[in-house]
Amino acid sequence: MNGAPGSAWASLRSTHRGGAEELTLLGTPADDDPEPLGADHLFDLASLTKIFTTVAALRLADAGMLDLDEPVAPVLPVGTGTGAALITPRHLLTHTAGLPAEGGAWRSGLAGEELRSTVLRSTLRAEPGTAHLYSDVGFIAVGELIERVSGRSLAELVADAATVMGAEALTWSPSVTRAVATEVQPHRGLVRGEVHDELAHALARPAGHAGLFGTVHDVAALARTIRDGGEGARGPVLSVESVRLMVTPVVTAAAGYGQAVGLRVRDSAWMGEVHAVGHTGFTGTAFAVDLDSGGWGVLLTNRVHPSREGADVTAVRRDFFRTIV
Repeated sequence: MNGAPGSAWASLRSTHRGGAEELTLLGTPADDDPEPLGADHLFDLASLTKIFTTVAALRLADAGMLDLDEPVAPVLPVGTGTGAALITPRHLLTHTAGLPAEGGAWRSGLAGEELRSTVLRSTLRAEPGTAHLYSDVGFIAVGELIERVSGRSLAELVADAATVMGAEALTWSPSVTRAVATEVQPHRGLVRGEVHDELAHALARPAGHAGLFGTVHDVAALARTIRDGGEGARGPVLSVESVRLMVTPVVTAAAGYGQAVGLRVRDSAWMGEVHAVGHTGFTGTAFAVDLDSGGWGVLLTNRVHPSREGADVTAVRRDFFRTIV
């Protein structure tokens, strides 16, 4: 139907700065829902949440409320082990804090604030600044940190940024009828209108690593903001310097891509050979911005519906994103 697993495909792309935008909608929001997919349907964005969290954090840095190189420990103790007291926001935002990939304590039944506390005190796998270790835990810490620094909730901080970007439908709490279904999980049944990520679900409140739902237009608003140097649909979202941090790699991951603040740079596994920045999400979401042409693309699928088995969309993503040049 659309070249990818799942029931739904929404894409929006432009091949150059100021170019025409091409919207494609295919399928239905769930196997058992015959309604045609619409541009207002909300996808579980999964790890694209990390980039909206990054934007919220950088807005605080632009406002002088967050120092990217000041240890976070006085405000939020994160991690345990050698060097934990030296972790900075920059480490967290570039996956170089040494924290583990995920907080698996949800598997033992921990939930809510007890789970959050346990996750934030995870044992370091490496000393801060010495290795790139992609980490959901690090972005849970970012979300908690910016709440404490600002005195506002993560949901409010992200909503403020989304409003200026023009990401009008972005939400943590979608209605079931507007949400696109994800996986049928043994302990939850069909997941629709709730976050797919098990850790985010067990935390039971907005977290910095996963949990946002949005339309193809919401993610396009993020892509355009990055392309346009921080300028959103309704005004400035980020400073030019903050956008530069998001597109300039500071470390090379084991997989060969460059890691900037939040974003991946030249991740050829799914971007192809495009000189681009972007990110993916486990549920089947992705976006990329070509730094040369100003072209950008958003591809949202629910590849894990109804199962994550045999649900690889790497080649589909690569074919799609090579067309944004």
